[in-house]
Amino acid sequence: MASKRKRVVLSLADKLKIIEQLDKGVTGKKLSEIYDVGQATISDIKNSKSTLLTEKLGYSSFKASNGWLRNFKFRHGVRELDLAGEKLSADSAAAENFIEKFKTASESYDPEFVYNADETGLVWKALPKTTLASKRESSAPGHKVSKERVTVLNCANSTGNHKLPLLLIGKSRNPRAFKNVKKLPLFYKSQPKAWMTAALFTEWYDEVFIPEVKKHQKSVGKEGSKVLLIVDNAPTHPTAELLERENGQFKTTFLPPNVTSLLQPMDQSVIETMKRHYRRQLLRKLLIEGAEDEELVLANHSKINLKDCCYMVAEAWSLVTAVTLRRAWNKLKGLPSEKNKKKESEENEKQEYGEDDDDEDALSLEEIRKMIVKIPGCTEVSAEDVGEWMACDTSDPGFQILNDDEIVVSVREDVEVEEELSADVEVDAGPSASEAFAGLETALKWMERQPECDHLQLLTVKRMRDLAARKRLKTAKQLTLTEMFKKQ
Repeated sequence: MASKRKRVVLSLADKLKIIEQLDKGVTGKKLSEIYDVGQATISDIKNSKSTLLTEKLGYSSFKASNGWLRNFKFRHGVRELDLAGEKLSADSAAAENFIEKFKTASESYDPEFVYNADETGLVWKALPKTTLASKRESSAPGHKVSKERVTVLNCANSTGNHKLPLLLIGKSRNPRAFKNVKKLPLFYKSQPKAWMTAALFTEWYDEVFIPEVKKHQKSVGKEGSKVLLIVDNAPTHPTAELLERENGQFKTTFLPPNVTSLLQPMDQSVIETMKRHYRRQLLRKLLIEGAEDEELVLANHSKINLKDCCYMVAEAWSLVTAVTLRRAWNKLKGLPSEKNKKKESEENEKQEYGEDDDDEDALSLEEIRKMIVKIPGCTEVSAEDVGEWMACDTSDPGFQILNDDEIVVSVREDVEVEEELSADVEVDAGPSASEAFAGLETALKWMERQPECDHLQLLTVKRMRDLAARKRLKTAKQLTLTEMFKKQ
């Protein structure tokens, strides 16, 4: 029995070399032996000659050497990886080895300033496939689920005391849902396919991570402490050298590619818990809208936009407890994480941190299913449907693994694909300061009578009301001055 040929992925440089050798008269059979590919592959490259020479960079005379491609990747922060390694099954031995290395490396860092960041895809509008809304949408002409995905970057420290605001990557540079919005509960960036890229990660690192960490350092009185960020081996994470800042005060280290699922803190139920909270937020939004029949549910679901997604996912992230975040580091720190060990240390944690137990049990699939079946058009949803729904984007890493051809096209591409047009959108001035004040005043009076509302929520609404009051007064003064000038 003939052995199966190992799959070989040719780089752009290799393909251009093959074209050059074909032009010199080297046979396809000889080239297939040299590059260890089938003759059909050589034939496909020959037939794609014009596309390879003109479409990629726009220069028909361009010849990419391996050195050029290597330097090109370095300039744009694209790391060289053995992509096959990303697909290896979890390696327990490698995990144990990295745990020991992490213990040594982290000794010189305050646990308060050791962070983990990880991106994930979120299909933000999806419902279980057996709901009427899902059936109707999936059968609609031109429907594409991919249009409804975003990438979310989570980051928190090893003590669970500092959760950074989320980064959310959407497709549109100026989403229609954001018109006249100057502040969101997270950081928003755009990319034509809503993927994380090396450029976006670097931008997040400089504009969000470092400032937020410095702010936290100041709040705890530890300015100038060294900071370590741990990330996985995704190709969209620039090299450690490119991410070193502040004369070495901010450093980054990478998890080996085949231990991520075993050790990465954000993968130890943190992102899963956030997504469960998010999907409960989505269900609550449909229920709160007060839809009394299936058509109203469909109408309400269709109105959910990217701004709603931002608020729901930010709220979901806020509901992930410090206990959940802290326990997520147990495996990386080599600490016991089994449930029986968890129970043994539970009381010690409560005494040390003054916190309640983690809230994952309150988000069981059965409880979520009970919420769903209350919604018109969702009565046929089973526990299995809920499980599939919860896992619908589990395998979405938030980035796209590109071959060399696609890397060049992606970095050179300067045409922004807009999901939603905003240039021709009529500007809406929105509620006036007086209208906002009246609404917040009513909300505050209502909240004061609700036993569920705590003092922080009341103070937050009061501050918003006071802000509206100040802006109302400022507007009134401006109007008075205008009237005076008119009279003169």
